[in-house]
Amino acid sequence: MPENGLLAIFAHPDDETFGVGATMARYAAKGIPVTMACATRGEVGEIAPGSDATPENLMLYRAQELRDAMAILGVDDVRFFGFRDSGMQGTEDNEDPRAFMNAHADGVVHLMVRLIRELKPAVVVTWDKSGGYGHPDHVACHHHATAAFHAAADPSKYPTSGQPWQAKALFYTSIPIDEFMKMAAELRERGIELGGPTEDDTDMMQLERVPVNCKIDVSDLYDRKMQALFAHKTQISDSDGLAKAPDDIRRRFFANEYFHRAYPTLDDGKVLDDLFAGL
Repeated sequence: MPENGLLAIFAHPDDETFGVGATMARYAAKGIPVTMACATRGEVGEIAPGSDATPENLMLYRAQELRDAMAILGVDDVRFFGFRDSGMQGTEDNEDPRAFMNAHADGVVHLMVRLIRELKPAVVVTWDKSGGYGHPDHVACHHHATAAFHAAADPSKYPTSGQPWQAKALFYTSIPIDEFMKMAAELRERGIELGGPTEDDTDMMQLERVPVNCKIDVSDLYDRKMQALFAHKTQISDSDGLAKAPDDIRRRFFANEYFHRAYPTLDDGKVLDDLFAGL
């Protein structure tokens, strides 16, 4: 395996575990350095029933939940860029000038470049262009992290922020939306509402997505992934559809994690099973 590690850049606490949590755990267990960098502390997320969090202190809860989830997955390097959660598309929080979606692109990229040059990762992974379901912070994270990946290697960009570093690969998480819909439909037949996008959600279904060209079997890490996911207690309660889903259905969906390698590009039809393959 390469000497240098994995840097995951996501928008909110819990984004990481859903898409890449078990993969991070696998590499961390092999001694590969893994860092989780989060753009916000999820300040304006919904608060699950039963949580003691309030809108005023939610950011403290969610930051600790991220650390707890990462500890379960064996990741001890957690960073925050310090931007404010922008909220769901179309909400008043989108207008807050502190919101991540409103942050000046050059300033965000500069911070990410500095981190990439500091850590010197072999692999960077972030949201794809759809942001999973179109959340403005997810989409912003995609654009800024992609720009930072390339800028970090350019000696003419941000010359005061460390020596240039060319990470070897850039991956995007690629949530298999068809599989998600199948799981949601099967649960609905059993009287369980999963929440999130549905087949009738035209805007979400029309989001541009990237094809999967890396599929990692993480079935052996399923239990740890679930434990880490449910560590985000302000976001997932015992009454949540995902918590109530039968284990066999959940296990079928979460047995694999899916990615698209954006750099270097892969030949059509080639599918990897390792983020570090061929590097």
